[in-house]
Amino acid sequence: MRAVPRSRFGLRRLLSPLVAAMAMAMAACSSDPGPAGESTAAGESAAAATDTDSGDGNEEETAIPSGLLLSDDEEAVAANRRLISASVRPDVEIPTTWPSDIEELYGRYWLYWEAFAAAFGPPAVDPEFGPLEELSSPANWESLREQLAGFESDQVVLVLPEPSASEHLLHLAGAAVLDKAEGDEVVIQDCWIDDFVQVTTDGEVIGEADTATLMNVSMKVVDGEWRVNGISQSSAETEGYDQCASYAS
Repeated sequence: MRAVPRSRFGLRRLLSPLVAAMAMAMAACSSDPGPAGESTAAGESAAAATDTDSGDGNEEETAIPSGLLLSDDEEAVAANRRLISASVRPDVEIPTTWPSDIEELYGRYWLYWEAFAAAFGPPAVDPEFGPLEELSSPANWESLREQLAGFESDQVVLVLPEPSASEHLLHLAGAAVLDKAEGDEVVIQDCWIDDFVQVTTDGEVIGEADTATLMNVSMKVVDGEWRVNGISQSSAETEGYDQCASYAS
């Protein structure tokens, strides 16, 4: 069994820096920034940024939370709605050169999940997100677009909580040849620690994950680049992350 160091490669940093950047930008352009915020029922502090609603002619400033609030009370739902609507989708930059063949293979897979989180994330899913298409085979991209269309129709996005335990722990079985000949295919074993939260664009949390799953990942060379060709479960999902322990050693 061949292993490389584990990596979160951007997944853990997707939400909080976006919120922080958005908070600083809004605070900078506000002539009368609101208070630093108050504690919430979910234990999250509010950011100093404000959201202005002047629909009735009177400006009202409302604090934007620093992270998703995992509560179903009205205040939390409203705060989540403001957070989602103010989010900015991150760009995903795909390098053209890599230090080694194995780093290229693993790096493009980790970037796939970064692009996945961006495409399925706030402010609304993007069924045409270019980086995710570029990191997918045509067959896998078609499947992803169907999933994205379903989320778009249901007005649901995926958000990582803050802090997040999301992680992909990878192994490459055997002595795979990584010469990138067109059509070449290798299988990566991935122990995925999943804590994505499903939330409507109106701010209602409708599903939380707290699972670990072993997966077989088909990586295929298409148009000269490694792309995700398909992902299948090799074990049942388990609550908590115990089954990934051996991959983390």
